[in-house]
Amino acid sequence: MILIFENTFLDFATISAVVAAFVSVVGNAFNIHAKFRALIAIVMGVILVTIPIAFMEKAVTALLIGLTASGVYTQVKKREYLPPEPPASEGQNPNVPKPPTINGPNDV
Repeated sequence: MILIFENTFLDFATISAVVAAFVSVVGNAFNIHAKFRALIAIVMGVILVTIPIAFMEKAVTALLIGLTASGVYTQVKKREYLPPEPPASEGQNPNVPKPPTINGPNDV
């Protein structure tokens, strides 16, 4: 078997995942149509494979850090919470428990 990369960090699966995540983030950020995202992925893949290994290691590391931070940010960014519901009217059954209200991230 021929090894293309000396570092297992730069295997094809890692580069493919980085390119896919990069295209997804850039495509969503700039509202790029889906048919152009494949072209961006191909160009990004060609760029990463043609640059020297030393630069590619730095580029893939930087992309992994940036994409991870971007994914973490989207998971923990401030969410909009619904205001508490008004008290039950007289037509509702008082024996049915109300779900708890969540006012913000401190209540979780």
